Amino acid sequence: MTRIERLFPVFGIAFALIYMPSMNLNWAFATYHPKQGIWQWGVTPPIPGERGPAMYWYGFVITSFIGALAVTAVAALIPEKATARLPWPTLTWLLPLCPMAYFGWVLYPYFTR
Repeated sequence: MTRIERLFPVFGIAFALIYMPSMNLNWAFATYHPKQGIWQWGVTPPIPGERGPAMYWYGFVITSFIGALAVTAVAALIPEKATARLPWPTLTWLLPLCPMAYFGWVLYPYFTR
């Protein structure tokens, strides 16, 4: 496996694992107000006096992307010999199941009302 091929699973796993707390703890990097076409830094409430929602999903994705880039950059510094013994195929399929189970648990009350 080449160096770049080794980093793609790291990015995907880190993105999924960082997205969980960023969504649940509301760590949005930015807020988008679609009706007004305004971007604001951080988590901001809807603009008073204006109709329309504040969208945090873009902020969650940006937060997860930046965090996953940082984790991938650190993983790129680890020598390939040190990671050769890790079971990459198993980890790339097993770790994304954790966020799926977590979101199922978080969204469970919405489906059981």
